[in-house]
Formats: sequence, structure tokens, C-alpha cells
Amino acid sequence: MSRVNINIMDLPDEMILAIWNKLSKIDVLYSFVGVHQRFNRLVFDKAYIQSIELINLNSKHKHLLTAPILDRFCSYILPQAHQFVESLTLESISMERVLSVGTYHHLRKLTIIKIDQEFALRHFTDESPFTEIFKEQITHLKVSIIDPERSLSSLIDLTTNVFARIFSLFKNLTELDFGSTGRRRYCPRLKIFDPSSMICFSSNIVHLRISVDTMDECLCLLDDRLNYLRRFVVRVCKIYPSKLITDNRILTNLKSFSLSSYNETNEYDSQVVVLLRRMIFLEELTLHLNVCDRLTFTDATQLNNEVLIHMPRLQTLTFNIVTFIKAFNGTSRTTINNIQHTFYNGKNHQLVYYVDFSSRGKAQYHIYSIPYVLNDLLNISRNFPGGLFSCVHDISLMNIEFPFEHDFFLKISRCFPLLTHLFVLNIVPQQHKRTSQLNATDQISSIVEFPHLTNFRISSRCIDYMEQFLIDTNTRLPHLVELNSLHEHLVIVTENFTRDATRRNCVNVEHLIFNKLLVHFRDFYLYFPNCK
Repeated sequence: MSRVNINIMDLPDEMILAIWNKLSKIDVLYSFVGVHQRFNRLVFDKAYIQSIELINLNSKHKHLLTAPILDRFCSYILPQAHQFVESLTLESISMERVLSVGTYHHLRKLTIIKIDQEFALRHFTDESPFTEIFKEQITHLKVSIIDPERSLSSLIDLTTNVFARIFSLFKNLTELDFGSTGRRRYCPRLKIFDPSSMICFSSNIVHLRISVDTMDECLCLLDDRLNYLRRFVVRVCKIYPSKLITDNRILTNLKSFSLSSYNETNEYDSQVVVLLRRMIFLEELTLHLNVCDRLTFTDATQLNNEVLIHMPRLQTLTFNIVTFIKAFNGTSRTTINNIQHTFYNGKNHQLVYYVDFSSRGKAQYHIYSIPYVLNDLLNISRNFPGGLFSCVHDISLMNIEFPFEHDFFLKISRCFPLLTHLFVLNIVPQQHKRTSQLNATDQISSIVEFPHLTNFRISSRCIDYMEQFLIDTNTRLPHLVELNSLHEHLVIVTENFTRDATRRNCVNVEHLIFNKLLVHFRDFYLYFPNCK
């Protein structure tokens, strides 16, 4: 049979575009612009070129764009494409160069990665060369913020400063995603020191996504400053008693509300419930909360009777709520693990709930909606019932009274196939360690695998969990990039950075975070060749 050679030029336009859609747009533009007239026609078609992301999300070093690629875009590609671009994603360090190559008359959506103080002072001002674009054209803005000093207080100051500048400059904004991409610990968050002095100039905002320091900032943003706000997604660092005068006005315009707070709060009833009762026209609600010091669990009955009954128009409910009770007085201490269907307003809705009891009278009640569509699931305990969570990339496993055994981690790896960030907190030694007596087949079939895990943090006085994750006959971590652990445990488990059984899971690590500053020697750097 003769072999037929098919050239890419022989393919129909639809097939070429289908292939390109599987590739990075950066790679397609870099490789095909200027190669052939037909490729130029396809590339510069409005449907393809209207959105450009000048960041390299496939790199382990996220958002880094190499100089040769940026040079080609700014000198050759963008001068031909700028008049078609409606949406642009770029790094703050390259923004001035990219926007200077054309007029971008149709640019409406702008995403800027890693804004710092110097950038804000230079560009979020009337003196910026791009003031006209910012003021008149941009309707959708997304920014992420970094603080080179890595200081939480300076990060809050920077965030607050940038927020004020955005609202004074971008006059036609309808959607703002402000610093929502930060990690929980160093999340850029807005702090309003004097609510009476905070003026929002852009009353056109319809959709706002933001992280704030306390509930007071959330309440400030829901007063009359943003009259047209329809969708509000807010992450609150600390839900404390409010310092503001109570405002019980109904929020008539708000249709969609999402509230996340990762720290424990004992103000659920006084702050969260009271606020939610003002949202009687809500159609979508998302809650992600850790509640403590209640006399009863925050369960389906409480949500329905105290909150949802006040939202007759609610259509979509998504939630993940953990309640911590210090002294549980319930008559039944049997572990609850169930699926419930009919939930709110007579609508069919599924949820899962389970309980962990401790010997000291404490209890942890976890309730969440399914199918689960949030990207993280925190405070998972030993009675977690399992399931498939394809949207989740970030979880925490926490228990201080009962151990996490190998089979538990095996279940976790199967429940979260796309997991990238994992935190494990457990101080109790494992009781059923894997044995070297297992036959080869059982060894392979029962290895815990996290193929996408990049960040692993462990907090434990017990060394068992370091062994569980770093010994490759227990667990495989082929793409681990950041490891946060006790230095003493790492030294012991790796046998002073010489052990072959832990080398495979350490070889790709680039960032090691310890509890103290250390001076490393030659064996350490041979063991972690990519470590910075």
C-alpha cells in the first residue's frame, strides 16, 4: 500500500482552526503569522484574534513570557492585529510595551497580571499614556496584585491604594475582578480604614469580584456607592462583629451573591445570616464558610428556616459549610453520612453531610452541595464519604485526634483527580503503615498518585506523613514544585538528602519552605537540583 503524505496546506480551514484551538494561541500566532497568506487570513479573522493572552500558562514558571516571543509580538504580530483585539491579558511588566504598538480602538476587556506599587503609581493615574483607553474603553478589568516585600500589611496598603485608583480612573467599568487570584495566606485584600471617606466613582459596576479584610468592607460595598451591582463575589478574611451602624435596607438590585471566608467565625448568625436576609431578590447564592461556637450545627434545616425562606426567587444554591462545636450534647453520636434531596423552596437539590466526633466532646459537621462546583474543599476529616470532585484543585485534610491511614490518602487521590494544592494537618501517628511484605502487584496497585499536585504543605509533629508522601512506594508526586514542611523531618526521611526512595518525589521541587532560615550544603542541592 502506498503511503500518502498529507501537508497541513491540504487540510480545510475548519480542521486547521480545530487544531489551533487545541494549542496555545501564543504558539499559533508566533509560529504561523507571516508564513503564508492563507494562515494570515485565518489568524487575523475577528473570531480568532479578538482575544489574546500574552502569558505562558503552560510554563512551570507561571506567567513568564520569553523575550524573543514578546519581541516578535510587539514588532510584527500586534501591529497587524491591534485593530481587531477586544480582550487582552498581559503581564504588568510588559503592558506599556504591548499597548504602545497600536491604538486598540476595540479593546474592552483587560487583564493585568502582577501589579505592584511602582506600576500603580505610574499607570493608574491621569498622567499615564493609556489614560484614554482606561477611562473611555475598558468595561471589563481583572487585576492580580503582588507585594515584593511579602509583607501582609504592605500588601493590604497596596491593594487599598490600587482599588481607589481604579475607581477614580476607569469611568466605564461594568465588571471588575480585583485581586481574586491570590492564595489564602497572602491574599490581596481591601481594607477600608474610614468608610465615610471611601468614594466609588464608577457607579456602573454590575459585576464585582473582590477580597476584603473584614465584613465591614463587604457592607460598605453594598451600600449606595454601587447602585447597579447585580453580581457580587466576595472573599472575607475575617468575619468579626461589625463596627458600622446596622443597615437593614433590602438589596433590591442584587441577583447573585457569593461569600467565602476560610477563617473560623463565631459571627455567623449575627453577621452572615443578617446580611443574607436583606437579599430577598437573590437568584444565585454561594456560601463557603467555617463556623464555630454555635450550639447546633449549621445544617439544611437551619439554612432553610433562617436564610432560604427569605429568598423566594432563589434558583441556584452552592455551599460548603463546616461547623465546629466544642461541647456536643446530642443524644446520638453515630457518624452521620447521608445524601439529602429536597432542600429549599420545594426544589430538588442534593447535599452531602457527615460528622466527626472526638473523645473530648467536640464535633465537626460538614455539609456541601452536589454536584460540587467550587475549586477548593477545606477541612476534610476522616469520615469524608468520598465521591468525584473534578472541579477541585485545592484541599486541606485536618484531624488532630485520629490518624490518616494510607487507604484514606488512596481514596483522596481518586476523589480529586486534578488536585494541585494539598495541606495535611495531623499529629497522630499512623497505625497501619504499608509494609514491605506486600507483593509487587499489590505494591503498584495501592500506590497513592497525585499526578497534578504542585504544592504540598504538611503540619505535623509526627514523621509518618512525611514518609507517606515522599517515599515513592507509598505516593507518587511527579510534578511537585513547592514543599512546605519541617526541616528536621525532611532530613530524617531523606536520610540527610541521600535516600533513593524519596529522590523521585523531590527531584522537581523548586521551592522549599521551612520553619527557619538554614544554610544548605552540597548534598542538599544535588538532591534538589531545581531548588531556588
